[in-house]
Amino acid sequence: MKRFVKASLLAAMVAAPVLADEQFGGVGITIYQMHDGVKVAEVIPGTPAADSKLQAGDLIIAVDGVSVAGQDIEASKAQLRGQVNKPLEITFVSNGDTLSTVVRRAQITVKDLNSESVQSWFDKDEFSKQELETYASATEGSKQNVAVLQHGYLLSDEKVNAYDLNGIYIEREPKFEPKTVVAKASLIKIKGVNRSTIGFEVETAGDVVISVINADGEKVARINAKAQLGFNAVSWDSNNVPSGRYLVSVEQNGVASGRYILLK
Repeated sequence: MKRFVKASLLAAMVAAPVLADEQFGGVGITIYQMHDGVKVAEVIPGTPAADSKLQAGDLIIAVDGVSVAGQDIEASKAQLRGQVNKPLEITFVSNGDTLSTVVRRAQITVKDLNSESVQSWFDKDEFSKQELETYASATEGSKQNVAVLQHGYLLSDEKVNAYDLNGIYIEREPKFEPKTVVAKASLIKIKGVNRSTIGFEVETAGDVVISVINADGEKVARINAKAQLGFNAVSWDSNNVPSGRYLVSVEQNGVASGRYILLK
C-alpha cells in the first residue's frame, strides 16, 4: 500500500524523493491525499500545527470552508499554503469527532541535508536523532530548526543513516501568538450570520461567548449571552465593522465552533 501513498509537507513535503530547498507559508504537517480528504502523517514540533489539536492520523476535510476531498495533492497543498502570519481554518476528523482549528501560517524552510556533508561533519555513517538535529541547527544559521525528517517522516530515536534527510526550520513574527479554536460540531452549530444577527444552535443551555475576528486575528466584537437549548439568535452592532472576511466563533464550556463569513 505504501507505494501508492503520495505524501507532502504542509503545507507539504513529498515523502520520496526528498525535496530541494524550499520556503513557504505553512502550518507544519506532512500529509497524503485520500479520496475523502488529506490524512495527517506527521505534525512537526514547534510549528503552528503543533500548537493546535491536530495530530497524526487525523483527516483534514476542508480548509477555510472549502473541501479538500476528491482532488490531487497539489491542490490540497495550495489550499494549506499561503501568506505568512495569516489565519486559516482547518476542519478535520479526529477519533470520530469533527473539529475545527484556526492557526496562523509561519515561514517554513525545508532544507535538504547533504549526506556527504553530514558524514564529514561527524566522521561516521550513522547518527542519532539528537545528533542530526544539532547538525541541522548549527549549519543553518539564525533560523530555528524544529525537526529533521527522513523520507518525509520524523526521525525516531534509533540510529539512522544520512540519506534522504530534510531539516525543517521555522520563522515566526515577533508578536506571533497562535490562536486556536477547537470546535466539536455535535455541540455547537453556527447557523447564519449577517450584520445584525448571529444565529447558532447549542445542545446545552447556558452562558456563551461570541467573538468576531478579522483576517489579521484582531477581535472586532465580543458578545456575552445566555443561550437556550436549541436555536438562538443574538443581535450585534456591526456599524463600525468594515466589509470583508471574518471568523465568527461561539464558545460554551470550553468548546467552540468557528465559521468564516463575508460581511458586505
